[in-house]
Amino acid sequence: MGGAFGEMFFAGIGVVFAVGEASWWGVSFGQRAFAAGTPFRPGRQPLHYGWVVAIVGTLGMVASVPGQTIGVNVFNEKLIEALGLSRLSVSTAYFVGTAGSGFLLPYAGRLFDQWGARKMIVVASLALALSLGYMSVVDGVAGGLGSAFRGDASKMWIRMGCLIFGFFLMRFFGQGLVMMTSRNMVGKWWVAHRGKVFSVGGIAVTVCFSLAPKIFNEMIEAIGWRESWRLMALVLAPGFCFLAWLLYRDNPSECGLEADAGKQVDEKRAADPEFRLVKEFTRDEAVRNFSFWAFSLVFALQACYFTGYAFHVIDVAADLGQDAGAMLNLFVPTAVLNAGVSLVVGWMSDRCRLKYLLAFMALGNALAAFGLVGLEGSGMRVALVIGFGVSGGCFGAISGVFMPRFYGLKHLGAISGFFASIIVVGSAVGPLAFSAARGLAGSYAMAHVVATVFAVALVVSSFFADNPQRKLG
Repeated sequence: MGGAFGEMFFAGIGVVFAVGEASWWGVSFGQRAFAAGTPFRPGRQPLHYGWVVAIVGTLGMVASVPGQTIGVNVFNEKLIEALGLSRLSVSTAYFVGTAGSGFLLPYAGRLFDQWGARKMIVVASLALALSLGYMSVVDGVAGGLGSAFRGDASKMWIRMGCLIFGFFLMRFFGQGLVMMTSRNMVGKWWVAHRGKVFSVGGIAVTVCFSLAPKIFNEMIEAIGWRESWRLMALVLAPGFCFLAWLLYRDNPSECGLEADAGKQVDEKRAADPEFRLVKEFTRDEAVRNFSFWAFSLVFALQACYFTGYAFHVIDVAADLGQDAGAMLNLFVPTAVLNAGVSLVVGWMSDRCRLKYLLAFMALGNALAAFGLVGLEGSGMRVALVIGFGVSGGCFGAISGVFMPRFYGLKHLGAISGFFASIIVVGSAVGPLAFSAARGLAGSYAMAHVVATVFAVALVVSSFFADNPQRKLG
């Protein structure tokens, strides 16, 4: 049922896009607009165009912030007030909308393989802008629909349905398509220095993500929550949407160029089976590989636990007897550590086996969760900063490197779409799991304990997550 719906959903998007490619002077408008040489040929630039791709791809990852949990949670109080819903209802709506978007991402990945990065980012960023516009009037939409019904229960379900739809759109196009498209494009343009490029870009992404709650909150206080979402929508479209159309290019070959500016890998690495691409894996082959799940589950746990923590951070602080402001301030040193870890991990990922870096990331998850349940005072705060700093710093570099290295580029969209769906569903579970733990036990301790146990198990499994290309070389 879900698979059939997904196929129909993306077939519909494909039809809409095809209609938009109407004939213009005998030539398809879409073909003209998205040709690699429109409006300029990257091959004619004096600088390797991969650097331009790295910069604009990083901007694309930053542009996904409004659809990320860290960009959504500051609006929760306003949504609760405007829609008259409880905190649990909003958490449930967030879970359903996010999970729904996650289940559709594998089909979006296949579409990425067909369309390429440029078409996909234009559609995704425009759709994200429209999603933000919708969320700015979600209470009005719910009120208009609810006026046709009698009874508080019916109107509540309409409000919930409108909010679920809004969360679905924001998460699908923001955390899902905009992020996935930007990351995949950068991965296609770099091979030997892929880890370093992702790590440097990851610093900018981490800083922007860390500052987003504070900036968005100040925007809400200054101009209002509706106007804040509308302003972001205008920045995305026409702003970023035009920039992405101008500068995004799917891969070097369509531009008559080579990855890494044609520089050859050194002899030592060329002989290392860790860095040799022997086979292009299909999505079905990749998901049957143990390493795919070992990596995916570490990332899913990080997304689940950090999202749950960030979503409820004010209440978590109260649960621990900590000052809310002091807990929020911990995001700053965490971001600084993220940047340092990202640089080191990115450099190491181009030189060593990724499974050891994966174990390091899982260990960071374990330390953060254990710190919140097993430590107090300064010990807890240090463990939290180091744990989230390590796991967050590993996120960008490893996620951008492991799929192209392990499974190739031919089916990267389909594979990364499945990978993204696991992460998105994990992030959907986090806030609801924290709420359930609080409701069942009266505190968040259960959530911290379960996350610690899972993280330790994933540290162990990481050591068996070998690159499948090694067995084929």
